[in-house]
Amino acid sequence: MANKRKIALFAAGGIVALLILAAVALDLFVDVNTLKPRLEAVASDALGMEVRIGGRLGIGLFPGFHITVEDLRIRNRGADVASAKKAFLGIALPPLLHKEIRVVKIKMKGPRISIDQDRDGKFNFETPEGEAGRKTAEGDKGMRFSLDVTNLSLSDAALFYAEKKTGEAVEAGIFTLDVGRLQFTGGTNPDLPKRLSYTAEFACKAFRKGSLAVSDLKLRIEGKDGLYKIHPVTVARIVYSGPDGKTEADRIALGVDNLAVGSDGKSGFLRRISFSGTAGIGEIRTEGLVLSDLKSAVTGKDGILDLHPVTMRLFGGDGSGSLRADLSGAVPDYRVRYSLSKFRIEEFLKGLSPKNAAKGPMDLSATLSMRGKTTNEMKRTADGEVSLRGENLTLDGVDLEKVFDRFEASQNFNLVDVGAFFIAGPFAPLITKGYTFSSLFRGSGGSTRIRLVVSDWKVERGIAQAKDVAMATNEHRVALTGSLDIPNERFNDVTMAVIDAKGCVKAHQKIRGSFQKPEVEKVNVVQTVVGPVLRVFTQAIKLLGKKCEVFYTGSVAPPK
Repeated sequence: MANKRKIALFAAGGIVALLILAAVALDLFVDVNTLKPRLEAVASDALGMEVRIGGRLGIGLFPGFHITVEDLRIRNRGADVASAKKAFLGIALPPLLHKEIRVVKIKMKGPRISIDQDRDGKFNFETPEGEAGRKTAEGDKGMRFSLDVTNLSLSDAALFYAEKKTGEAVEAGIFTLDVGRLQFTGGTNPDLPKRLSYTAEFACKAFRKGSLAVSDLKLRIEGKDGLYKIHPVTVARIVYSGPDGKTEADRIALGVDNLAVGSDGKSGFLRRISFSGTAGIGEIRTEGLVLSDLKSAVTGKDGILDLHPVTMRLFGGDGSGSLRADLSGAVPDYRVRYSLSKFRIEEFLKGLSPKNAAKGPMDLSATLSMRGKTTNEMKRTADGEVSLRGENLTLDGVDLEKVFDRFEASQNFNLVDVGAFFIAGPFAPLITKGYTFSSLFRGSGGSTRIRLVVSDWKVERGIAQAKDVAMATNEHRVALTGSLDIPNERFNDVTMAVIDAKGCVKAHQKIRGSFQKPEVEKVNVVQTVVGPVLRVFTQAIKLLGKKCEVFYTGSVAPPK
């Protein structure tokens, strides 16, 4: 047994010595640079693009037979597609006997990849089908080139993408890519992705597209026959800086299955992809809003994206719903269904009020449709219904019962603040722009129990019309009629009134004008109110001896 082991070690050592001698002989006596034109030709033939080697070639046997290339450039239609400072090409030996250069391993240092999409939807790496077929036929007469790569490795790499039709640009800097089980089939099909099968792992420190910045992106891909499985996809942080402020998202995890990209270059990218997958985000932050534990199933086909179901935590409540985005036409179309149950009004008001003015649970529901490329266009086309309801809420800092009983003494009280909190409901952030809610905290002290709040609205072309909007304390009811012009941010003949048991007006106030500087009618005088303090109640309307006109007939019952 010992002799056999010695013989085996001696044989292995001999083989190693022969390989070392072969490597030295190759380095001393073989000028691999004479193969440069042929290597450029067969590589160009296989890729359907122009391949040029600006630097020297090297050849070696460790680890495995390989060729090193310096200053590698790939061009197509007169423009650079990719370049690398240095490339390592692992070559399989047996196929060389049959005039085939079979690359089994590729490593590149410092590659730069530049992808352009022209106004007709064609990428700079695509080759016309007729030209690709002609090149392949010519290549078959001489040395053939094929890829059966076990590993593709890019380090210190950078990617640049530009779409000339839209002017959009993408930049991915300092990334690494490791690809395994890569197979490349020949033929005349110019669609390169459908000629590849592989697995890949990608990591990028920084990714930018316009106002979007992504940090620490990592993903794994499996691709075969033009179908892709991408998961897990993880991102440490995404930051979007838009005209309405900054939005940040942390701890993103995604998964995509059966992703396919159609070859119709005349259609937009989103209209050419189909996929199914999942999405999860740990936390999303905007000014005055924090959303957590967002999860959704996602499907996409023919430019239509469906997110269903969508669940999340918001303002301490549980949210659920769905979103359909139809991006197949010239103007995007959106359908939204959403409900938020048992959210805390005190959490909602943190972004609006300097103090904890109110507390208690509320329920929100919305069904909306809209169209448009901008926020303003979507506001102007919005249709649907929105509802906010709550029971047994507490308003701190003011005793509304005393205020309602003494109308003349309440001239400094801001009813619009209360209306924004409880009556205007889902539109409170809009109609309270510029407000400080200070009048709520200059009240009589104490607190108020809000027995019931109902705020139901119908939205047509961006105008929110009050359907059933009222609130009740233990002793009083307040109701609202009129509409809110959301796109133009204006009150349209909004009337707020304290009503009696029959629904008749005891005192009322009309509000017109912009959300920031509303015009408040007092008796027969219209005054423009500047700043957050709106003088609320007019003189009580005396209805003695007359039958009143019913102001409110909704679902909020009068106090018993």
